[in-house]
Amino acid sequence: MNATVKPSALLTRSLFMLAAVVLLFGTAEAEAATDKTGVVDVSRIIQQMPETKKAENILKSTTSQWGKTLEGMQKEFQTSAANYEKSKASMNSSTKKQKENELKTKLQAIQKYEQEKFGRGGALEKKQSELMKPIQQKVMAAIKKVAQKEGFSLVIEKQAMIYGDNSLDLTLKVIDQLNK
Repeated sequence: MNATVKPSALLTRSLFMLAAVVLLFGTAEAEAATDKTGVVDVSRIIQQMPETKKAENILKSTTSQWGKTLEGMQKEFQTSAANYEKSKASMNSSTKKQKENELKTKLQAIQKYEQEKFGRGGALEKKQSELMKPIQQKVMAAIKKVAQKEGFSLVIEKQAMIYGDNSLDLTLKVIDQLNK
């Protein structure tokens, strides 16, 4: 039961998804325009945005809150299990069965809570997506604006570039555009 999902890991996953979109950016226009290709370091851009810091803080707070709730549930379960072990010798079979069912129900509740909050497609992932979507849209709009202004027909993620001239790097121009 790992309740400590790092918001930075979720942000990284979103950055890679955004990078894939950036790779596809402008492909229809690229066919009609000249072959001027630029690169951007999307993760650097996103990490420098104040909105990202705010989103990270919200995710940390949310993760901490849910983690504390989960820890409380786990401690309660452990206490109940320890009490059961201490007193099961003096219990009759129907009481044992009842207590075992109560423990099973508590354990299932813990697992359900952990899955709902921290599991794949869970509340934390949804919250992260909700917070990152406007940031990603803002970055994409800035990339598009800079690319069009500078006459680039295609912009790809810098990490996907094997070789290229540094003059093709639009990262700082995109950051400037976002700071306007």
